[in-house]
Amino acid sequence: MPLVGIDLGTTFSCVACVGDGGVPTVIRDGQGNTEVPSVISFDGRDAYVGCAAVERKGVLPHTIFELFKRDIGKPLDSAHGGAAPYEVGGFKFGAAGMSAILLRYLKKQAIRHFRKTGELDETDDRKVALDAVITVPASFGDKERNETKLAGEAAGFRVVGMINEPTAAALAFGLGRKEELRILVFDLGGGTFDATLLRMASGVATVEATRGDNSLGGKDFDDLIERYLAAAAFRATGVHVPEERGFELQRHARRAKHELSECEQVEVAMTHGGEDLVLTLHRKSTHSSLRVRPSGENHEFYFEERSTDLLHRCRAICETLFDEVSIETKAGTRRVRWSDIDEIVLAGGSCRMPMIAEMIERVSGKRVQRHIEGFSYDTAIAVGAALYGVHREDVSDVLSHGMGVKVLEDGRPRVDCLVERDTRVPVTAERSYRAPAGAVLEVYEGESRAPDECELRGRLELNNPEGQVRIEMAWSSDGILRVLADFPPHGRRELEIKNEDFQFGRRLALLRERVASLTVHA
Repeated sequence: MPLVGIDLGTTFSCVACVGDGGVPTVIRDGQGNTEVPSVISFDGRDAYVGCAAVERKGVLPHTIFELFKRDIGKPLDSAHGGAAPYEVGGFKFGAAGMSAILLRYLKKQAIRHFRKTGELDETDDRKVALDAVITVPASFGDKERNETKLAGEAAGFRVVGMINEPTAAALAFGLGRKEELRILVFDLGGGTFDATLLRMASGVATVEATRGDNSLGGKDFDDLIERYLAAAAFRATGVHVPEERGFELQRHARRAKHELSECEQVEVAMTHGGEDLVLTLHRKSTHSSLRVRPSGENHEFYFEERSTDLLHRCRAICETLFDEVSIETKAGTRRVRWSDIDEIVLAGGSCRMPMIAEMIERVSGKRVQRHIEGFSYDTAIAVGAALYGVHREDVSDVLSHGMGVKVLEDGRPRVDCLVERDTRVPVTAERSYRAPAGAVLEVYEGESRAPDECELRGRLELNNPEGQVRIEMAWSSDGILRVLADFPPHGRRELEIKNEDFQFGRRLALLRERVASLTVHA
């Protein structure tokens, strides 16, 4: 049975496989869709996923859960949405649990596909454990990657690999190409953004560096329109838009954004405060003013103008990537320049907005291909994940963050970094320390040497006698960390990175049981 590749997205998700002859196939759901909205709605132990959940937004808005990918890795009680988010029936699923439910739905679609193609005879879904490669934003750290893996295992997959989303997009774009290329992947999804620099040569992909933002994506562009619609409706009627109509504004905003990618202007019709309003939104500030009928007020909305700050954030991440990465040339080592890039690959559905390609062309002086034969913004990442499952030996990725342990130096705490970001994986690093008996080492992730400027990954309880301790950190090709310690009399042994907020091992069995107890509907 073929392995599946999964793009676990903030707003939409997708699953693909590689069939006979090495040709990738995007698996469609029961309605024929290649993409599944990353939305879940609950009715007791019934979970409605995808389009079925979207249809319930206007009827049962309090049961809707979405955008949970942005909270992967956050503690259960402090993620987006307030105290105890993602709690259903008294159980705190967390962002990982919601992701597991979505992944279980994708597994059902994959099983249905393999039965249809004759590649699977087993009739009981519960007895089918598919191998899967799941994509993650390149900027995800170790705990986010572990929680993503936790979600996949809880959904009933064997997670045999994880791959950075822009690397997957590059594989979908250039795995079969023979020429040597330096590629910049500009990956703007629904909730995250990554810029990744990599080399492709004879079907081998080598990532050089990646930078990103886990809180920058298409949803932020939607929010610009939603806020405008709410403000315009209030100006026209003097009545605030109530919170329960938020999903209606969201639907209007997404439709307007999609239409503005094709048209210069779009009209949004809505009823509010007893009045019928028609709001005209423009793509660029070269047309007549926005008009609000019937109040007659005159307020302009130019989408690209209002998106300036978001575009600047995308551009700044690309410029940081170039400033912090060096390449070897005949004249010596220097920083990357736009002129060094052979191909700019757009990935993620948000790249359909014309302003994205126009901004990149303006700053790079290079032409960006809007349409590439056989390459889809929406499905490329899932296709790349499936290809990675078959060609893992041809892909070399990097760590997106440095990592080390806290030590005292001249009486002051600092992070002793064992590996820097952009280090190629898999990799192993080790360091020896003189430690007191029963020492506890704190592991930090980040680029600073100051612990308070990094993120605490967890604690290592050594249970050691006083003396020399050798610490070994080993990262897999998925970017997941294992820590080993070597000291007498125990010798070399693996240590658990303990963190009360991220108890992965303890959560897996319970989460798997909870997810399996739900009836998941399309």
